[in-house]
Amino acid sequence: MSKEDILTSHKDYLDWVDSLFTLSEETANIPYKEGKWSPHEIIMHLAEWDRFTLNERIPLMKEGEKLEAFPNFETFNAKAAARAHEQTFTETLTYAKQQRKAIIEQLLQIDEVEWDKVFYIGEHQISIRSYFTDFIVHDNHHKQQISHK
Repeated sequence: MSKEDILTSHKDYLDWVDSLFTLSEETANIPYKEGKWSPHEIIMHLAEWDRFTLNERIPLMKEGEKLEAFPNFETFNAKAAARAHEQTFTETLTYAKQQRKAIIEQLLQIDEVEWDKVFYIGEHQISIRSYFTDFIVHDNHHKQQISHK
């Protein structure tokens, strides 16, 4: 994906989050499927990964850098889901938008020539472009879960 395509996808994500303000608090807290997360928990999950990316990844995405491996997914995701229960769905949507807008602002500052330079997350070789292409795939996976509710 080009830088432009990735930024467009992030802006589309913001529009999608805006559309979720129409969900009632009750509906937002019902799991999309038995034993799965609710839309509220899904949005907090996405927002917390945005926060992690903003604080722990983007500043270090430099050629040759060796970043720590990802935190334990199950633990991180469980904390994010639990955090959703500490605030309203509207507050979570607002938080999610703030995090994603901050990512967009950061990405706009990175010259596209930097987007294909290799760095490492744990032992895994990656670039800014591939990181955020995967990011969009992750967004779309969760968008489908909520839209098929």
